[in-house]
Amino acid sequence: MPESIAWADADKNRVYMTFNGFMDLDEAKKLRDDLAKALEKVTPGFTMVTDAQNYKPGSKEVQEVIASMAKLDADAGVSRVARVVGSQPLGGMQIDRLAKETADGEYPARHFETKEEAEAWLDSE
Repeated sequence: MPESIAWADADKNRVYMTFNGFMDLDEAKKLRDDLAKALEKVTPGFTMVTDAQNYKPGSKEVQEVIASMAKLDADAGVSRVARVVGSQPLGGMQIDRLAKETADGEYPARHFETKEEAEAWLDSE
């Protein structure tokens, strides 16, 4: 299974992040570092596609790192998040819970079954 990763498309002012499988603490920290680098390439008001189709909820320590990533997004000025959860939304639900707790309930995310649906929603507004 591919690793979890984050990157930016500066032309679209969009960050992409993929959560794959069960992350250990080191992988979660690497993903957070990737995210921080991606956030340097976008401007406030950016949108985000998070692919959590294959994510398996992790340990308490991993959850804390994921929560810190949501704070990075919010602090950088994310305007909308399209979360791809496929037909198994458990991982996406955990990420949503952590993000909303970190951002005081103000984390603008919506779930989609496919990447195409997620991109179309972000591109439509």
